[in-house]
Amino acid sequence: MDDDASTYRAPASALPAFRYFSLPASPVAPPPNPLWLTQESCAFKATTGVVLGAGVGAMMGLFFGILGADPSVPVGPGGRAIPAAPLAHQVRVAWRALGDKALWYTKSFAVITALFSGCDCLFEKARGRHDAINGSLSGCATGAVLAAKQGPQAACLGCVGFAAFSVAVDALMHQ
Repeated sequence: MDDDASTYRAPASALPAFRYFSLPASPVAPPPNPLWLTQESCAFKATTGVVLGAGVGAMMGLFFGILGADPSVPVGPGGRAIPAAPLAHQVRVAWRALGDKALWYTKSFAVITALFSGCDCLFEKARGRHDAINGSLSGCATGAVLAAKQGPQAACLGCVGFAAFSVAVDALMHQ
């Protein structure tokens, strides 16, 4: 007997009388996660920028505040050294200066990151794309807003400066 597969026939009782079929999947997607929708809002992104910018600013302020301490001995008239204040007073003055510098950096970075991330989100939603142009537009808007008090020329320079910095960072990060 020949075992060729082309000549093999299944018994008629093994064949189904009909074929099972399934309907195609529904084109309706499941509802989006509310947490995801919250995280994709521009308000959430700007708030996250404020928090992260404030944290980075505080760390930089503390770092630069420590580096900015002047350990030199003050010299009075006639070249004589001025007597040092008590140690507790020196520590209090240095701590206050350090806190002021850290607070200044915290506020500055919080404002800059809130403006940039908020503008970036708005441009991304308006244009419907996520690309380097959004970053340059956001940098331009941030620089112009931050320098607006100094006049239109300063606003234009701030726009160009922040946009150029944003493009440079974007190019560096996406190599």
